Amino acid sequence: MAAPPSYDHLSDEVAAALAAHYCQWVAEHPTDDIYAYVVYATSLVSTIAVSVLTEQGLKQVASEYKTKHGYDEPLDQLERDLRWSVADTPYCGDLQEVFESVNERLHSMVAYVDALDVEDPAFSTHIDTLYDTLVVALNQVRHRQLKDEVRPLLYVDFGDMSDEERLWFIRQCNAPNVVEWYRSSIEPAG
Repeated sequence: MAAPPSYDHLSDEVAAALAAHYCQWVAEHPTDDIYAYVVYATSLVSTIAVSVLTEQGLKQVASEYKTKHGYDEPLDQLERDLRWSVADTPYCGDLQEVFESVNERLHSMVAYVDALDVEDPAFSTHIDTLYDTLVVALNQVRHRQLKDEVRPLLYVDFGDMSDEERLWFIRQCNAPNVVEWYRSSIEPAG
């Protein structure tokens, strides 16, 4: 059996990469209104990227769905439907080179995970450790880069995850009023 990987300083490395990404992204898009900054990870956290969700990007994508793809829904409904689609933002995976070193380290852990049975407690421990690492890193970004501002919403997304799983990450990285704003934004209109 492969030895467990070292997690030493991993949250600091992830936080440093996120901080570098955030600063570079904001410098390149100074007028965009960011409402969510999302770590977009593979299911076993073997790689990470960032999706930056902005009001401008949301309007652009909704308009493209309406005009290029012929969706019948009103534009405001398309915006509501696409608001939390991290893969649909025009800023999904921007500046990926910033994460090269972190992703090499995360990818090196795959052999360890592959050697485990999903029922093995070591598997859960590994995944929980990586989830906690991402949460700690996002909270460091909130404190250092965002100067403890409550916006934008920060969280981790795996694409194919339940609303409850997404909400768990949102609760770990955001103030209660921001969590409530997110919850109200996903409630059906009416």
